[in-house]
Amino acid sequence: MKILQDLEGVARPTQLCALLPFFNGNQADNFSISATGKLYGRVIALILLVSSVIFCQDVLFASENYKLMVHSQGETEDINRTIETLFCIVSYTIIVISSVLNASKHFRTIRDLSMLDGYLEAHGYTGSYSCRYLGSLLIFASASVVVVAFYYIHYLSEIEVRRQCILMWIYSLQMLYSCMFAIYLRIVLKCLALRIEFLNARLEQFTQKDREQYIKDDWCELSNLIEILCKFRYITENINSVTGVALLFFFGFSFYTVTNQSYLAFSTLTTPDQLRKEHDTMGLSCAWVLAETAIMTVICSSFDCLASEANTTSQILARVYGKSKEFQNIIDKFLTKSIKQEVQFTAYGFFAIDNSTLFKIFSAVTTYLVILIQFKQLEDSKLEEQETA
Repeated sequence: MKILQDLEGVARPTQLCALLPFFNGNQADNFSISATGKLYGRVIALILLVSSVIFCQDVLFASENYKLMVHSQGETEDINRTIETLFCIVSYTIIVISSVLNASKHFRTIRDLSMLDGYLEAHGYTGSYSCRYLGSLLIFASASVVVVAFYYIHYLSEIEVRRQCILMWIYSLQMLYSCMFAIYLRIVLKCLALRIEFLNARLEQFTQKDREQYIKDDWCELSNLIEILCKFRYITENINSVTGVALLFFFGFSFYTVTNQSYLAFSTLTTPDQLRKEHDTMGLSCAWVLAETAIMTVICSSFDCLASEANTTSQILARVYGKSKEFQNIIDKFLTKSIKQEVQFTAYGFFAIDNSTLFKIFSAVTTYLVILIQFKQLEDSKLEEQETA
């Protein structure tokens, strides 16, 4: 099946992370979910769930033992770091649990795509997408966070060894699942966009003919194209429903991390020179912000690309509509409400995911940074009053 060939580079790592179920067979007639693979996914999800509960309890009730710097940076920074760590644990856990619970939907999506690929290949579709360079960039950015975090946790903090391992395990899992989730979505969404682009190109041919050239075969071909496009619309909606919860928690964590790490970087810059070394976490803050921004950019651009290509279909159909009365009857028959509405991907319905999402996120980050900075100034002023009293 062509879709399995397109996913070949990312399928195995994604399956090992339990983000994608293991499959049996490589043909449409023998394609199914592996029972062993399904069990593997549930075991991984259970292990992560149990460990996450234990880690959350330890981080929440022993937050003093997870201070990254030897000297406290202030209550605001400590509280933010604790919340960020808890959010980190919840984020990767929900991503895995959501993927395991939606394994059957993942399977149906790939199976439906494989069936449609038969029609596309019969009409000359040969497109493919490689995420090698972009994937390498995301892997490098994610790995840099883990390496920098190890430097700060192991060499600059006084966290005991057991809790160092816990904190590194948490950070590593978050970056692993965020990176693999983004790469998998990139490949799947781009493959879908290429397929819809191919169908749109065939549909565009109907706008370039004269009315006298239309024959009965044209009507049949147009009917088949619209039906296939409707099925692709169903697949795109299914992908959004499968990934909606995971996207919500991922973007929630990314938003909080970018905000918190930007604030910590500002806090480092405003610390007096004689105390900066004791409070400096600039390297880790920059690594977090760059990595999370890169991953969010890849996900948002992928969804935006697919939505734009899917929405182009209705524009082409509008031009085809006026070419022939017979075409109008066909389009009226197959142009359902779902096609007429614009395709839009959301994080479980809470907000839309497209290129404008990044602008909205960083606008919100700026707003919350101002609030955190005001809390920081208030805290510093109270400390000064206590010292002078």
